[in-house]
Amino acid sequence: MLKKILKLKVLLSLFSLTAIAATAAPPRYPAIEEVTGKVILTNKDGTKLTLTKQTVLQEKALFETGDDSSAVIAFGPVRKFTVMPNSSVLLPTISWEGGEAPVLILRSGSLRWVQKEGEKTRYNTVLRTDLYEFIPPAGDFVFSMNPPKAYGEVKVITGTIEFSAMNGETSATVKAGEQVGFQGIMEGGEIAYDVLLQGRKIPRGNLTPVTKLSSKEIAAFEGAEKKRKAQEAQRARKQREAAEAAKRAGGVCSAPPANFNECSWACKGNPKGEKKQCLLSNPGVTCERRRCNANGEWADKTVLSAQNASINCQAQPVVAPCDY
Repeated sequence: MLKKILKLKVLLSLFSLTAIAATAAPPRYPAIEEVTGKVILTNKDGTKLTLTKQTVLQEKALFETGDDSSAVIAFGPVRKFTVMPNSSVLLPTISWEGGEAPVLILRSGSLRWVQKEGEKTRYNTVLRTDLYEFIPPAGDFVFSMNPPKAYGEVKVITGTIEFSAMNGETSATVKAGEQVGFQGIMEGGEIAYDVLLQGRKIPRGNLTPVTKLSSKEIAAFEGAEKKRKAQEAQRARKQREAAEAAKRAGGVCSAPPANFNECSWACKGNPKGEKKQCLLSNPGVTCERRRCNANGEWADKTVLSAQNASINCQAQPVVAPCDY
């Protein structure tokens, strides 16, 4: 009898844990903060998609950019990275439960890593290339990798990093305003390695001397961040101006103001305090589209799926020409 009672308690505990897991909110990160130009995302199934701010990252994500495209991906409120133009960056594993991405692979090109000073992270992420591998510290860094030339480097905008080749014994301390690289060796069209015990690899080659970044480079990196913030402010200002113009022109609808036959996209159920994104991956968060009719009423309510919400559904209501 006692065994049956214990077995029943175990089963009830398992059912409770399953129910909790089923109702737990999906992770908010990694989150797409910004997309410029055309960025291709390859998901876990090998399907290629055009990346948007509403794209949900699950299990695996490969980002590929062209000449004039980039993407900013946040690991949380403390850390984010930018896939810079002409780059290929892979998140090989993204946890379903907590959204953890423990490995970030820079396959080619450049990425900018920004982590706030003095802030704790929920978990560590290893940055990996064919030439170097480590956990990036707090600061602002630009990492690069050029496989055909067997060359990798780091440029330090703020912070300090100890840079070395993968499993290498020689390292260089690189401070703000400095850069260093590792020049590998190509053999038979591939990067050459020395293989140690237990399969540990060390790329053949040498660290380059630590040198100063030019004032032009520093200004370019600082200018890119200022430009991004200015563009974000400009988009917000244009939305406000459009709403005010519609109101002055005697817009038919209000809250938000709009003209006849215009549509509004509104995010419903968004977490309190979220002012930038409509987190459609969260339970209960939806995107509602309505049309302004001749009576000044918001009618024809349609609840859109995350896939069909497009970039129009943001944290704040958006008014624009209807997309149908």
